[in-house]
Amino acid sequence: MDPDERVTVVPYDEQWPLLFEMEKEKLRRVFADDAVDIRHFGSTAVPGMAAKPIIDILVGVGTLELDSAITNRLAELGYEGFGEAGVPGRLYFRKRREHAYNLAVVIRNGEHWTNNLRIRDYLRRNPEAARQYSEQKMNAIRSGHTTLLAYSDAKAGCVARLLELAKQDSG
Repeated sequence: MDPDERVTVVPYDEQWPLLFEMEKEKLRRVFADDAVDIRHFGSTAVPGMAAKPIIDILVGVGTLELDSAITNRLAELGYEGFGEAGVPGRLYFRKRREHAYNLAVVIRNGEHWTNNLRIRDYLRRNPEAARQYSEQKMNAIRSGHTTLLAYSDAKAGCVARLLELAKQDSG
């Protein structure tokens, strides 16, 4: 299994927060007591922002050693597991059905958890930064970065700058 896939960026869809809430309830049942917290993150969590039409879900856990019952239930829901997929400290799962979802399973309050929520919250508070980031993403697609890995590489510098701004903004 290869985590790389074709991607596109679309205008904000008001349905994204609702799709997150519906999937969150399914995931709460899958993870039961193992999921300390489940949050919507990424561009689909920022009102008005252009994004890949894939709902990003952050699952905060106490340990990345997931019980096989959890991974089996995720598979039953249609999730494919990719392990860390090049990002140490994060387990990556994706579901591609009528609606698409990415799960990032991370240690709650760890670096991945904190940084992803910082960027989301910064973009929610700063519409101009969200507009500029949307433009950066559209430019990446227009310049031919239409697979996940190429697209992610094309916007990596922008994401790093956003994280620095978010850290400064949150003190």
